[in-house]
This record gives sequence, C-alpha cells and structure tokens, in this order.
Amino acid sequence: MAALLTLGGCGADSMNMNMDMPAASSTSSSTSMTLMATFDSIQANVFTPICASCHGGANPAANLALDAMHSYNDLVNVPSSEQPTIVRVKPFDPNNSYLIIHLQKQGDGAPSVDVPVIAQWISDGAMPGMSMMGGGMGMSMQASAHFQVSATQPNSGDVMTAPPPRVIIGFTQELDASSVNPGSVRLERVDPVPESSGSMTTVPTVMSVTPGNARALILTPSSALSPGNYQVVLESSVGSDLRSQLGAALSAPAPQSSGLRVVARFSVAPPAAAE
Repeated sequence: MAALLTLGGCGADSMNMNMDMPAASSTSSSTSMTLMATFDSIQANVFTPICASCHGGANPAANLALDAMHSYNDLVNVPSSEQPTIVRVKPFDPNNSYLIIHLQKQGDGAPSVDVPVIAQWISDGAMPGMSMMGGGMGMSMQASAHFQVSATQPNSGDVMTAPPPRVIIGFTQELDASSVNPGSVRLERVDPVPESSGSMTTVPTVMSVTPGNARALILTPSSALSPGNYQVVLESSVGSDLRSQLGAALSAPAPQSSGLRVVARFSVAPPAAAE
C-alpha cells in the first residue's frame, strides 16, 4: 500500500473541495459490517485491516502509525510529514484535513464509499474512541480511572531507519498543560561511556499538548536527531511531575530509583545501517 498521507504537492483544488457530508453511517465495501462515523468503527474497519500493515511497527510509513494503540494521537492536529502546514485530521474541518485530501486522491486501498464516512467523523469533531487508549476495542472504561502512559511513538526498543520528526506520548487521561515543562518531561540522547551506564544529554525540543486531544504530548526536536540512542524521561518528584486535568499524579510506569520514569528507549540507525 502506498504510504498514507505522504502525497506531495496537493493543489488548491484539493484544499477547497466541497464534499457532501454523508449520513451517520454507510455500508463499507471493505467489510461486511456497517462503517459508522465513529473513531472505533473507522479503526476496526479501515485503519486496522487496510492501513496498519504499512503504517505500523518500528518504522511506520510517513512516520504515521495507524494501529489501535497509536492512530488517534498520530492523526488529530498532528502535521502531515509531507505537508507540514496541513494537519492530518483537523476536527470539524474535513476539507482541510490531509487524511481526507489524500484518501480522495489516492485511496490507498480504502473504498471510496468509506471516505465520506471518515469525513463525517471529522466534521463531527473527530471524537476519540476506546481504541485510542492503547487497549483496543475491548478496553474497559475503568482503565481511564488511572493516569498513566498508554503508548509512545517511537515505541520502546524501536530502531528507526530515519530520524522521527516528533515523539508522541499518549496518556489515559487528559493532561494538565500547566504541568508540562522541561522539568517534567524531556528527550535525552544517551552516549555510551566506557565502564559506565552512559552519558545523557538533553535534546532541545518544543513541547505541545495536542489541540483537540489533551491525552497526547508531542516533543518536536529543534533539529533532526542524529544517529544514536535516545530515551524519553518523565520526572516523578512532587512539583515537577505531570498531572492530569483531574489532578491525578502519574501512576505508571513506576519511577526508577533515581525518581525518573523512562517511558521509551529507541535508536536512530546510521545511514549505512538503514540501507
């Protein structure tokens, strides 16, 4: 499948298209089920069976993971890799959502009858579903009672063949944006030191809580990550820890003896190793 959302050179006609919004549901030719204009239905009937084979794993196409653990946080108000001035999904505005622009041009295996239903979901505000929490469609609502990390991209252990343009940390509750600062979360480069566990250097990043999805925290490196090892660290000391909008302190993962929580470790491979 061609890389979803990597189409370059979208013209003005695509940006100003007038789409007829469908009813709340439509019969999808991709499955025998009825595709509905909800995130969970789109995930189960379009993203998982059609897209996730390419947009998943350690190096998802276009740095876009469309498996149930990552897709919502990778889509809503996140810039397209090929058209950074356009976000992949802009709530209430399907005409300016790169997902719709690309699917209407390319399809990438999604039946054309599915596209208006996806557009309707965006037009309705691109609301989340249970699958964005990292447990798939069967996760209990009780899981969100605990404030914890639900997923990261890159995943811990991933070896990236190209520098990721951003690191996304997903949570099970909405973040209190006032608790997000360089003292509460950071991206570190880990340089090997003989007879030592390594030397950590903080990587300058721009931090943002995704508009329309306060469960996602985005760290955008100020410059492309060079080959090497990296880790995402959350502080757990009182006054420097992340909090949810409900006032909850982060319950998982547990802090290490240093008082820090390393939520992901990943590597960027040198060019020779990526070939």
